Amino acid sequence: MRGQNRGPARLTLYISALASLVYLGGGIGLIASSQSFGILPEPGLLRYVMGVLLLIYGAFRLYRAYQRFQEND
Repeated sequence: MRGQNRGPARLTLYISALASLVYLGGGIGLIASSQSFGILPEPGLLRYVMGVLLLIYGAFRLYRAYQRFQEND
């Protein structure tokens, strides 16, 4: 891939890392927030399970983005 423009691939990588941080923040917000404004599930088991799943998925995406950063260097 030498000599090719790697800009779009780099941008995709940065967007992937940013999306993983958004998932992590969403999971933390879902677990930590006490008000749902009628949109989110009421505090309880379902809400915490959804928050933990978001945290796990965000961590997985962050790990994969980190691996891709290491491959590109």
